[in-house]
Amino acid sequence: MRMLQLGPRLAKPMRTLIALVLTAILLAPSAALAESDSVWVVARNQENAGTFGGLTLHLDGNSSSVTTDYVDLPIIIETYTATWCKNCITSEGAMIEAASGLDVVQILYHRHWFEPEDPFGSNSTEERWVSTYGESSDNDVGKERAAPTSVIDGARMHTGSTPTGESLIGDYDLSLSVGNLAWFMGGEIRFSVNVVADVSTFSWSFDNLVFACADECPNQKNTAWLMFVEDTANFEAGSNGLDDYQHVLHESIMLEGSNSSLTTEVPMTWDGDDMNAILLIDWEIENNDSDFSLPGVGIATFLSLLVAVPLARANRED
Repeated sequence: MRMLQLGPRLAKPMRTLIALVLTAILLAPSAALAESDSVWVVARNQENAGTFGGLTLHLDGNSSSVTTDYVDLPIIIETYTATWCKNCITSEGAMIEAASGLDVVQILYHRHWFEPEDPFGSNSTEERWVSTYGESSDNDVGKERAAPTSVIDGARMHTGSTPTGESLIGDYDLSLSVGNLAWFMGGEIRFSVNVVADVSTFSWSFDNLVFACADECPNQKNTAWLMFVEDTANFEAGSNGLDDYQHVLHESIMLEGSNSSLTTEVPMTWDGDDMNAILLIDWEIENNDSDFSLPGVGIATFLSLLVAVPLARANRED
């Protein structure tokens, strides 16, 4: 096999890049974990778990579909909030600033259980939050449902509005830049809705995702969720004075299988005609007692963040 010969102007940069990547992979485990401990909380009480997906369908009464490759998926931001929570405005504003220019999907859970003031949310949204993030939240702040709390890619939890580092924006910048650490390297995800006489049937498929390992792959469990999210809901009676509440989650439904369908009723919007269906997929490594660790490429990415984050922010500000 003939090997590609690099010219003198390309060879040195290429060798430098390869050296940097290899160095990052070798040094990543201790450096990355030490850094993460100071910025966020592990969102599910185990390192090998998270959320990906974010495929979104605008529900306007027509059938539609979307197909996305795994490598092109957006960042998932899930936030627990309330219409009376004033420091939620601080944290949500910082998150918006940090996510500026990035491909993200935001989902805001509103407090519903024992809640006399906030009109959004439901039993299903509370159940998903508590079952997924409640234990980590309770361990960190003594509450399963604490507003404000944000989780990036189902893995990195930020509670409250007091920064861990120099600023909330800096904390969120770092967390947003890590990337999803699921054990996949590619493959398509499909999501569609078929509407017949106002009856909506949602279909999903992610059974052709490619594992980022050759053999002895870990046993990864994947669970899909159908999330109904309204773009904007106006509620001027909210005591935090925000009035317009963004990306409001109304219902969440756990789905069965990696290639299936479900016929279900679409919840009513609070106002307007801006309901969306969003497909999320939770993942976790079930054999946590094994020697498996997070994929090297994801951890290597983490090590480069101290350089990447300032550069990314500088580019967005230009």
